[in-house]
Amino acid sequence: MQQLLHPLCAVLAVAGFLLLLWPPRRLRQDPALAALTCVYGFCAVSFLVSIAPVWTLLGDATGRPAFGILAAFTAVVAQVSHQPVVLAHWVLPPEKARRRARLYRGAGAAVILALAALFLQLPATDRTTPQGITAAYLHSGVYQAYLALYLVVYCAGQAVLALGCRAAARRTDQAWIARGLRIVGAGAVLTFGYSAIRIAGVGSALFGLSRPAPAVESLAWLCADGGNALVLTGFFLPTLAVHVVPRLRAWSRARRDHQALAPLWDAVHHAVPTVALQPARTRAASRLRLWDTTWHLYRRTVEIRDGQWALRHRLEESVRTASERRHRAAGLDGAELACAVTADQLRAALAAHRHDVAPQTPAEYADAGTREDVRTPDDDVRALLRIAAHFTPAPAEQETTPSWT
Repeated sequence: MQQLLHPLCAVLAVAGFLLLLWPPRRLRQDPALAALTCVYGFCAVSFLVSIAPVWTLLGDATGRPAFGILAAFTAVVAQVSHQPVVLAHWVLPPEKARRRARLYRGAGAAVILALAALFLQLPATDRTTPQGITAAYLHSGVYQAYLALYLVVYCAGQAVLALGCRAAARRTDQAWIARGLRIVGAGAVLTFGYSAIRIAGVGSALFGLSRPAPAVESLAWLCADGGNALVLTGFFLPTLAVHVVPRLRAWSRARRDHQALAPLWDAVHHAVPTVALQPARTRAASRLRLWDTTWHLYRRTVEIRDGQWALRHRLEESVRTASERRHRAAGLDGAELACAVTADQLRAALAAHRHDVAPQTPAEYADAGTREDVRTPDDDVRALLRIAAHFTPAPAEQETTPSWT
């Protein structure tokens, strides 16, 4: 059972750790997210070192065949001590959450030191496996103390987690977070089965009773790994709701807006190539830009505005007047009217630029009066998207000399 569930849990823990780890700057800004990343990271370590090949490699590298048990228990204690830290940052005021975090981490560090001291006193043993370590050492008094300390701390940590999740799920009004916390609590309760079986094993050894049956050993690992899988899954749901889904939405929106501005940017860039800081070599390459989409979007808005500025000397008053009359008749007004007229002005200015025609009566962009409403890069993106929605240059216009010449 252990060899089946351990790799599955390891994959889940590693995947969650890598997903939460990027980008690293978010971890400095969000202590709850940093603690949750530690939960997944330490959980991944605990499962990875309990996989037979890794266990053997650690034993050979350290000269202590049972070193894997120290690595696994240390990682689990670190994981358990960080789980309530996540909840503390989610539900408590910042200063109180920081004090709780220091308390939980300090307690975890003290337990790890105690486990290391007990481990160093364990008698030497032949090469063993993750499944056989308990059976090999269970009648050793040092190992019984080692295992008892671990189980008490593990049970206490999971009890704190279960109670904390129950309280936090009642406080939140977000369904995803409440469901995730309930799943975490259920996983924490399930791990009590592992602890109960292990404590019963220690008691059996103390009183000289028979060892647990193989089926009981499998049940112990089912409770431990199944409970951990639920904890990891449950923590992941709030993470999806709070971090991953908004990031995916922002990425999708930035990519969509980047493509929506492409026709306007292409026209401006063709007329004024120097506006582009890092132009893609081909149109297909521009569409395949999947990383730093927000940066590329903001860069595109800056380049379009730079192109507008470079073309301002080609603006003709008669173009603006005729465009305003036409769009007013179509029912446009306010900012939408200014954006539609600006699109027409840009189309005419691009034609004048191609033919090197100067305006008879210079004008300014219709959206110049609305620029004071643009306070953030997102405001500028929305304004340019409205302009781009009206910007539809026809092939015939690209070859026609402006009519005011």
